[in-house]
Amino acid sequence: MTARSTSRESEVESQAIQSLVEEAKVAEREGRWTDASHRYELLVRNPFADDVTRLSALRWLGRVYLELGNRGAAMDVLEAAVAAASQAGSASAIAQALNVVAIVHQTGGDLDLAESRYTEARLTAQSIGDAEALAMIDQNLGTVASIRGDMNRALSAFKSSFEGYRKLGRRDQAAQVLNNIGLAYSDLGDLESAAQAYAEAERTFGEENDQANRLNVALNQIQLCIATGRFEEAQERASPLLELTGEITASWRGEVFRHVGVIARERGDCMKAAEYLGRASECAEEAEDLLLKADVTEQLAELYWTQKRHRDMLAHLNESHALYSRLKAQHRVAQVERRNAALEARFLEMAHNWGDSIESKDHYTQGHCQRVAFFACVLADSMGMDAQSLFWFRLGALLHDIGKIIVPTEVLNKAGDLTEEEWGIMKRHPEAGLDLVADIDFPGDVRSIIRNHHERWDGTGYPDGLKGDEIPFAARILCVADVYDALTTARSYRDSLSHARAAEVMRSSNGQFDPMLLDAFLEWASNTTIPGRQTPQNIAAVSIGNFV
Repeated sequence: MTARSTSRESEVESQAIQSLVEEAKVAEREGRWTDASHRYELLVRNPFADDVTRLSALRWLGRVYLELGNRGAAMDVLEAAVAAASQAGSASAIAQALNVVAIVHQTGGDLDLAESRYTEARLTAQSIGDAEALAMIDQNLGTVASIRGDMNRALSAFKSSFEGYRKLGRRDQAAQVLNNIGLAYSDLGDLESAAQAYAEAERTFGEENDQANRLNVALNQIQLCIATGRFEEAQERASPLLELTGEITASWRGEVFRHVGVIARERGDCMKAAEYLGRASECAEEAEDLLLKADVTEQLAELYWTQKRHRDMLAHLNESHALYSRLKAQHRVAQVERRNAALEARFLEMAHNWGDSIESKDHYTQGHCQRVAFFACVLADSMGMDAQSLFWFRLGALLHDIGKIIVPTEVLNKAGDLTEEEWGIMKRHPEAGLDLVADIDFPGDVRSIIRNHHERWDGTGYPDGLKGDEIPFAARILCVADVYDALTTARSYRDSLSHARAAEVMRSSNGQFDPMLLDAFLEWASNTTIPGRQTPQNIAAVSIGNFV
């Protein structure tokens, strides 16, 4: 005869299960994710737990695994949750499990797939009138819209979610949405409304003793202080967060360190800034958080900019650009487009400054790099180079002579012929320039422009003696632009030449240029007004200022 549980035993078991749920929820609120995962695992394996509890525990466990940075385990558990909910015929459980699956895709950067799963979950929740699930999913759809940069749509979704939670009496969840509403207002430039939303969320989290969300809103308040230049207040708010102990996720720690690093940089403490931004970068690696990694790398580039460490800045700008581009491929479109535009502007600003610092050694070639960049971009554009390639091509043109930093000033400014030894030093500048950017993985043609812009079509150039089509196309373009500017600019050893005379010299220089490129450029130059040139051109063109 099989033993059966008595009513009293069932009641005790039910109370034990409820206690596990409550303990797990408390652990979540306090940010003790390992404790929470342990209790959810016990619930999933508990034979006395009912289907609703076990389905919920699977979903909650997946969310906690995600907080712990174990995205693979999270997805495995959530797929099991969706399958179990489908087998049980629970539309509510299906909707909520799909919602968390979407969160995993969202944190991994695949916004298209995340939005598709959120939409699927919302339709399921809507079909059964599950108000709580609808409020939750609207909140997440607002987050996706926010990441895409559609802040008005995000704000609308967040307000819908907030109203849903308010009607349900879920003050804690409503406060989480208020935090998101604050972020949306901040991005829209309404900082007063953002501050009000954060303050209300902070009060509610305090009343509900929700430590994890109190910490999140604290980060956003620090960010708001930084955005408005209130660095002392930002530091006062950040200092207590640095002292926190316990189980705090790597992404959250990284955000704290990033903020402290930025505050230190803005207050002129570069050593402290480097320390905390470095720690933030380590946290981003640990959490596999690409967006945090890109943000921190960009902030490090800004730090190196203030220190005039151009090489380090270039390397970090390049890495940040690559990370944002990778996120762009995963459809974080609007944010990344804005950030890329800012990064590219900084790249060009840095290149101008670096080029100017080199040219300052030679007063005869002031503005040479900028003029060469202008001429080269005109020629590259006429050859069909696309806009993105043209950006990196322009950067390479601005940096093409950076290797001249090794050339003594007296050699650069020498009025007479160079000695064999001096010429040997001068000829090393392409390789020296490449050494300066050796650890920077530039896209496009930057490296080949720096190294090979003194190669000749006939193979007698330097440093590699490349011939004809062996010479990178971008370097061939740069060679034409470089020589044209050199000829039409006054140098230490001669006056500037007119366009007609420069064209004559270049055409008679047999074997130096790609014939097709030379013809195309000289035809353009003969029919274009070039500022500052003694030329017969008669058609106004885009000014140099628009190209550099």
